[in-house]
Amino acid sequence: MTTRKFKCYDCENEFEVPHGTGGMGRQMKCPKCGGNNVHRVDAGSGMGRGPSAEGRGRGGAGRGPRWVQ
Repeated sequence: MTTRKFKCYDCENEFEVPHGTGGMGRQMKCPKCGGNNVHRVDAGSGMGRGPSAEGRGRGGAGRGPRWVQ
């Protein structure tokens, strides 16, 4: 199971939480001080595809309307 890294900006504590356990979300509290100023620090790739290595995004070459003269 993968983990996600978080940091409490009240006490500077960094900790890991197993991903996919459900229920944490916005109610997450620091296990050290109990503060709720907690943010994820590992840069995840997110859900979107974003631009490819060529910088074309999802469309790519040859997609879209073809204008024939």
